[in-house]
Amino acid sequence: MYFYKFTQTKKGIVTSTEPLTGLNTTTKMIGGVEVPVREQTGATGDVKFGFTAISPELASKMNLQVGDKLPLELTDKQVVNNVTGEVVPNLYWAH
Repeated sequence: MYFYKFTQTKKGIVTSTEPLTGLNTTTKMIGGVEVPVREQTGATGDVKFGFTAISPELASKMNLQVGDKLPLELTDKQVVNNVTGEVVPNLYWAH
């Protein structure tokens, strides 16, 4: 798994099955409003994302860059939004 980003709350790490080498921003109309949308580049095939819970204190000590390899494994268990109960598309627990 490859480091992609920390969650906003710094309580989790999002990883990818392939290294994502960059981000492009395009503008799209959503609900009649122009919104900047990020698109991943540098990946081939079907990229899956993993989620691993961590503490904010540990996140502040980690010096990770996008694409850094991490010794995590992707599981088949999908992440579920604990507020809405909905499955988060293409996001699986990683350990």
